[in-house]
Amino acid sequence: ADFTYKDWLTVSTTGRVDKLSTLPQGNNTFFYPSVALSTVVSDYVKFPSVVSFFKLRGSFANVKDGLTQSTIGTTPADSYPLGYGDQYYSPYDGPTYQNSAYYSTPFTYNNQPAARYTNVLSNPELQPSTTSQIEIGGDLRVLKNRIGLDFTYFKSDEGPRIFNLPISTTTGYSSTLVNGIKTKKTGLEIALNASPFKKSNGLSWDVTANYSTFKETLSEIFPGVTNLNTFFKVGDRLDKFYGRAFVRNPNGEIINDASGRPVYNPVNQFLGYINPDFVLGINNRLSYKNVSLSFQFDGRFGGVISNYVQRQTYRGGRHIGTVTGEMGVARYQDYLGVKAFVGEGVQVGNGAAIKFDADGRVTNFSELTYIKNNTKQFVQDYVSRYYNSDEGNLMNRTFGMLREVVVGYNFPTKLFNNKVQTFSVSLVGRNLLYFAEKKDIDLNQYIGDGGSGLQTPSTRRYGLNL
Repeated sequence: ADFTYKDWLTVSTTGRVDKLSTLPQGNNTFFYPSVALSTVVSDYVKFPSVVSFFKLRGSFANVKDGLTQSTIGTTPADSYPLGYGDQYYSPYDGPTYQNSAYYSTPFTYNNQPAARYTNVLSNPELQPSTTSQIEIGGDLRVLKNRIGLDFTYFKSDEGPRIFNLPISTTTGYSSTLVNGIKTKKTGLEIALNASPFKKSNGLSWDVTANYSTFKETLSEIFPGVTNLNTFFKVGDRLDKFYGRAFVRNPNGEIINDASGRPVYNPVNQFLGYINPDFVLGINNRLSYKNVSLSFQFDGRFGGVISNYVQRQTYRGGRHIGTVTGEMGVARYQDYLGVKAFVGEGVQVGNGAAIKFDADGRVTNFSELTYIKNNTKQFVQDYVSRYYNSDEGNLMNRTFGMLREVVVGYNFPTKLFNNKVQTFSVSLVGRNLLYFAEKKDIDLNQYIGDGGSGLQTPSTRRYGLNL
């Protein structure tokens, strides 16, 4: 429903009731509302003449869900009648009966049927997952709408989410579903648009810049659980990347073993954040009479990723780094059967064993003495060790792209004796240029991932529009 008060305040509301068969009776019917308010402040407050328009807005929305998924069921006898999998997919979420005492009858060895009972203990108190989001923003335009600023701040509280809580297997089950994870996401979005030149028959230039950033943190865990997925604790960002790392001395130098190869930490270590610090995009459109040009740059700035392509090419001896510089010289010695490569870092000089606590922190630095690593090694043995870690392949995931370029021309209608109202032609190119620290992977393909995979070819498109 929409309500307007004296043409200066608009209120929009929605409400919805859902009933799910996947949740227990008493908790499976729920209502979730939303409300949005907006007001054009410049209609009733006198601003300096430079201000053309000023609007404020705010909204609140609450959404609930419980044990749904993108599939609506398994195909008969795990067959593939549709040719692309053993699940039926639907644009409407289907049920998942994890909280029910269900059993399945998959085919087993030699096509003999069997019944398989769930190992998840039903929870009669399970409630739907909840997400509440607040947005506050505004729209400001100045200099006769030549410059505009649109900004939005949002805060989203999710939970308590449904998750599997491990329980003693003496119960006959391995886990039970509970409501117990709460997260908080905050972010900011800013859009700036300007028209430095605006002439109907001359040069026109419109530019739009977009900036966005967000962070999501763990705000609460089920009572009695101290961490989530082994590493995450209350207050931690959820995009922390943990991976295989080197052991280093208090000066930050890599500690090598007696054979001159890096020592791995027995516990995965925090290596950085996956998500970017911010995302930025700039779009320009210029036109002069019948000719137009538009081009768009965008990029993601900050974050880290483990480069899988680098890992495999170094370990397979096919990376260019293995045949250049010191490694290139040592590789020829590998061919001759001579160990000639000395890696960076130090070795433990007094032969003492390195001791670790449960989090992978070295507990006996005071017992260790160090000497510069001087043990020669086959270069291929060294890189096979060094680059078999996430830290050895860690790279900055900042990248930028020339996302799109469009050159167009509008033909004068008089060329067609005014029988054609409009006729235009444009050349379009997408994903034309790519800028990154290393170009053996396309970071645009791994948004939100801590590691890359085997690289698929990047796609560039060229087209002609009439």
